[in-house]
Amino acid sequence: MEVNTIKIEIRKHHVTPGVNVLDLVIDANGEKIVKQTQHKDTDRAYKQFVEEAIRIAKELAYARIEG
Repeated sequence: MEVNTIKIEIRKHHVTPGVNVLDLVIDANGEKIVKQTQHKDTDRAYKQFVEEAIRIAKELAYARIEG
């Protein structure tokens, strides 16, 4: 597995209240994604993405090193 970069950053929009800016950079396994999107706190897809990101991060954080 080749992983060069995986970066997820979510921040509040500096001008528009209630809007979040998502920066997504992935360079892994031949996939290259560089995308910036904007979402409201209530957007279903945004909420689902955040929940999945948290679930994956927890799973990896508590996984044992295989060897």
